[in-house]
Amino acid sequence: MPRVLVVALLFVSGLGICRANLGETEAQCIARYGSESNVQNDIGYRQVGDKAVSFNAKTAQGPLCVKVIFLNGLSCHESISNADASIGLSEDQMKAILNSQSAGLKWEKGRTLYRTIAGSTYGSVDWLRSDGASAKFWISGKAGSQSQTGQVDLSTKQYAVAQSFYDKQNGGN
Repeated sequence: MPRVLVVALLFVSGLGICRANLGETEAQCIARYGSESNVQNDIGYRQVGDKAVSFNAKTAQGPLCVKVIFLNGLSCHESISNADASIGLSEDQMKAILNSQSAGLKWEKGRTLYRTIAGSTYGSVDWLRSDGASAKFWISGKAGSQSQTGQVDLSTKQYAVAQSFYDKQNGGN
């Protein structure tokens, strides 16, 4: 087997355990990652959800921070980033996470926004799945560079609709 294919398979298999699945119960997330940290039963007045927890996931590519919000007892929103906040996920890592969260459905690329300020580029890339689940790549890097890093947020349709309604009711964006 060519070396590049072996490395790619190891990379993807290492990411396969780095995420909770949207719709999993808290018990399933604990079984996947072990103990929770930063448990918040009252997650604030600007956030939809019953509970928020963090997990420190160990992967072949290094440790990741997986923050999960539960709504009605199920994982409805996940934010996945490098455990070292000074190092973002590569676009390839974010795409591998997105693919691992496909639930057998295809992700369609949506709106992409970029802004350059003082030599740095910031932006977001939206993705939508046919069941209404959504993802957003939050990216940054040096202006003109092809290398962008960041984090990925994933949400169920239920979470996105509830959060949007909540924001409108409370004067948010």
